[in-house]
Amino acid sequence: MASLVVTGVFALAMIVAAARAAVVLPAGARIPLHFGSLERCLEVPKRAGLIIWPAAGLAVAGVLGGIAASSLAAGWVPGVRYVLAPAATGVLLAFEVGALVARERETSARSE
Repeated sequence: MASLVVTGVFALAMIVAAARAAVVLPAGARIPLHFGSLERCLEVPKRAGLIIWPAAGLAVAGVLGGIAASSLAAGWVPGVRYVLAPAATGVLLAFEVGALVARERETSARSE
């Protein structure tokens, strides 16, 4: 149960971060989507980026939470089942916040 709560809090934080960025970032901003490293970074329009990040977090949380709760994970160590979905969602939250903060800093530096 705690795993579900923590995963939900992380997913909610992703939505809140996207909502904040929707207000703070200028209309023409492009949001970076990282695929493991800076070299594999795709910049998408603001609206798409602010939808993709929380959607990815919800998708990962749902898929990994479903796998951890299913019979597929019956033989897994309980710690892995309880930590898998929150950990993955937390990593995506960190990537999202990092991308949004970096973009916010770049746009504020350009405007000064």
